[in-house]
Amino acid sequence: MTRRTPLSYMFASLSLFALPACQTHADMTPATLMTDDAASIAILKTALGEAMGRANIQIAAADLTTATYVSVLPPPPGEFETHSVAMPVAFDIVLDDGVCTLVRRETSEYHAAPGLTCRPAKG
Repeated sequence: MTRRTPLSYMFASLSLFALPACQTHADMTPATLMTDDAASIAILKTALGEAMGRANIQIAAADLTTATYVSVLPPPPGEFETHSVAMPVAFDIVLDDGVCTLVRRETSEYHAAPGLTCRPAKG
């Protein structure tokens, strides 16, 4: 009979968390936005807000007609804070069965972006 150490249980449980992150959808294609006009950015911010559970979304400056990801900036420090250790959250823009979808990098969660128009990234 082998004796299990707490460390072996920890490694076994960590490997279970790593398995779902390896799954990919066969029809996912990196994508970019068709246009980066005000209407498209508003739709994008709405989808990102729903994905993050926040009302106010500020995205990092980027040309979203060529970039295949978008970064959501953390909220600014509060009135009594001098600095924040919060980091931006990155979302990949993909076409999933022809539908523009946002995939949160740190969790691999899929978030629909209804009304957002994307095209396959050039590459």
